[in-house]
Amino acid sequence: MTLQDLGALGELIGGVAIIVSLIYVASQIRQSTKAARAATSQAFTDQYMRAISPLQDPGFSEIYWRGLGGLHNLQGGEKPAFVSWIAVLLRLFESFYYQEKEGALDSRLFDGWSNAFVDLFGNEGPREVLEIRKHWFDVQFIEYFQDRLAKVAPKELYSKADT
Repeated sequence: MTLQDLGALGELIGGVAIIVSLIYVASQIRQSTKAARAATSQAFTDQYMRAISPLQDPGFSEIYWRGLGGLHNLQGGEKPAFVSWIAVLLRLFESFYYQEKEGALDSRLFDGWSNAFVDLFGNEGPREVLEIRKHWFDVQFIEYFQDRLAKVAPKELYSKADT
């Protein structure tokens, strides 16, 4: 084998090594992306759980229950408490929306979250909050959400027997 043949063999081995390295790096990036998406999904679940935790308080759950039927059912400090809480949930959903658009949140999970928010905002009170506070949110998100609300019939959050 000549020196030229050895050089060609070295180049071939080097080329194969580069291809193997690129495959390995691509695999690592794919695994890292999956882990980041899983962490994002868990973080959003945690944020949502914290956001709805006031419902465990009997006083607030009563405000929530009446507020679902419309802001006219609330009095005194109940109205700002309900409006603020709904606005927090709406901000959380806005964050979900943009994370999904950026590819950080799996679209299948986003669809489930979206359905939950459509059901909540199918009630008069949350819809009223959306209308009076929509200027707090990005126009693109509000257009998306209002379009979604117009196209999808919300499901009842609670049976008629619960009311």
